[in-house]
Amino acid sequence: MRRISRYMLGIAATVGTVVTPVLAPAASAVPAAANPGPGFPARYSAPYAETWNSPSALAGARNASGQKYFTLAFVIAGNGCNATFNGDTSVTDASWVSAVNSLRAAGGDVIVSFGGASGTELGAACTSVSSLKAQYKRVVDSLNLTRVDLDIEGSTLDNTAANDRRDKALAQLQSEYATAGRHLDVQYTLPVNPTGLEQNSINLLNNAKSNGLNVNLVNIMTMDYGPAMDMGKAATDAATALHSQLGRIWTSKSSAQLWAMEGNTPMIGVNDTKSEVFSTANASTLAKFAASKGIQELSFWSLGRDKACATNGQLSDSCSGTPQSAYQFTRTLR
Repeated sequence: MRRISRYMLGIAATVGTVVTPVLAPAASAVPAAANPGPGFPARYSAPYAETWNSPSALAGARNASGQKYFTLAFVIAGNGCNATFNGDTSVTDASWVSAVNSLRAAGGDVIVSFGGASGTELGAACTSVSSLKAQYKRVVDSLNLTRVDLDIEGSTLDNTAANDRRDKALAQLQSEYATAGRHLDVQYTLPVNPTGLEQNSINLLNNAKSNGLNVNLVNIMTMDYGPAMDMGKAATDAATALHSQLGRIWTSKSSAQLWAMEGNTPMIGVNDTKSEVFSTANASTLAKFAASKGIQELSFWSLGRDKACATNGQLSDSCSGTPQSAYQFTRTLR
């Protein structure tokens, strides 16, 4: 079932505008890398923070809710094979580096998400494994990352050449970092139905395995199914189906290891399919289920929407459209 992506909301503000490409800095003017972070615990939440919003959102959410981990969305191609935030902002932007450093000083950390539904995905823009690997390495080293997220959806999911190129580049990078005594976790974020992943996502994961890529977790987008339904049950049904599917790919893993390989990301409040509403009660259902099963990561789309709108039922990129207090979803899914 084809679905509308949550990311259309945030990117819509840039559609139809002229974007000035951000070129890679000259070798003599490379900014200092971000400070190293503490990494991640065995189980955590990391809501998606929109990089087209202010970097101060990280500190605002941390101060208000205690949230320490975030997923920065999205790195896509700008001006060809050139990794940028949102297609128009350098990954070494001083404001973002400062926000990441402040979060890490407070004991938190960030994941960077590559892809999303809009713009040009880096694996499609970079036409060789070596050039793609160089862009991933530039982002990882500039922000001192220990974890990256690959959000692959829409037509990109069916681009088998890009999928193979991406898996080879990341597998090589993982190996090179391991040789140097560093660790890089790689996770995939994929669309899902309550019955589980579709075949193109399964093909992508099989390709990752065949290329020797160590996939840390598979994060499913539990949203935009089409008809109205109980969104809490839909999220847990999808997680249960994923558990079986992962077991057929990684056959040597135990049941507990497979649950620990899962992530779950709903779109809070009113979804792009407006008949679907993920409520605060649904969030509680998902949080309890995740704790009982040992799911590694919970997230949601998106941090900038974690507050009530003026009118319930409203679809917005800046509020949830469902009754809630500010950062209620952040607190519940922690």
